[in-house]
Amino acid sequence: MGMTNLTIGPWNVLGGLILPSTQGNVFHVKPYSGSNDNDGKSPETAVKTLAKALSLATANQNDIVLLYAESNTAANTTDYQSATLNWNKDAVHLIGVNNGVGISSRSRVAFTSTYNTASNLFTLSANNCLIANVQFFAGVAGTNPTGCFVLSGDRNRIVKSHIAGLGHANNDIAGAFSLKISGDENLIEDCEIGVNTVTLGAAVNAQIYTDSSATRIHFRNCRVRTYTNHATNHIFLRMSAGTMDREVIFEDVLFLNPTYSGSTTMTQAAVIAAGGSPAGGVLLVGKTSVVGATDWNSTDAGNVFGMGTGAITAGSHGLAVAVTR
Repeated sequence: MGMTNLTIGPWNVLGGLILPSTQGNVFHVKPYSGSNDNDGKSPETAVKTLAKALSLATANQNDIVLLYAESNTAANTTDYQSATLNWNKDAVHLIGVNNGVGISSRSRVAFTSTYNTASNLFTLSANNCLIANVQFFAGVAGTNPTGCFVLSGDRNRIVKSHIAGLGHANNDIAGAFSLKISGDENLIEDCEIGVNTVTLGAAVNAQIYTDSSATRIHFRNCRVRTYTNHATNHIFLRMSAGTMDREVIFEDVLFLNPTYSGSTTMTQAAVIAAGGSPAGGVLLVGKTSVVGATDWNSTDAGNVFGMGTGAITAGSHGLAVAVTR
């Protein structure tokens, strides 16, 4: 298997990532101009789809898949999925080649417009992967799609990406999500989660869920966005009993519900149940705060902790109060 070296210099500009050489291969994907008849081994011979590139990659040798933005038009820079794309090869990394903007980066993965299946857009079931500079957008007119990104693998890092579920009013169904986590020891860093361009609240759902035992999960420097017309149905975070182990850390994370732009104030930012097996806690670290909610967890389950304040039992930690006009 040949070795492909990457020139480090340009990556200081393209998304702010510095990529070292790899013992594996680099595969190039251009959704607009690529062809799956190509070998994908150079920008000139790029393949068209991520599924094709993943089929060419070899697990556990740090192969890299580059997803190119070819214009500012979503249709020309998106790999459209007619079924859930399961990224299932360990240590195969996916990196968008674009300017690194946080919201709606131009290296995109999205549903085809006619998608109406009861499943999610993208699943990261592999371990030890880097996902960077990519927007995952789940927003179509269908009433069945369940969500955007399922993170079931372990020890992955998702950085500078936009995980955008519930992107159409019709997707406001029970249990829908932007991000659902069941894997362990994952880092979600400098990411945007959710959108605030769709009014939600018709069904009970959330931007982030934990599922199974999400152990030692770390969110760092992220923004979780939403917009709702209901005080309790749609919220930022839902963790039912037994779905987290040890801790889930939110470090310098902003939960943004723009009541200043007409969104309804949430009674609570999160539903975090106590007990179950396994059991865990939520740690609010650094400058983590919420806009547009009067409490973090109104059930006061005793498993939400603020650094320097201990267990949070009232709406008194990191809450931004809406201005009355």
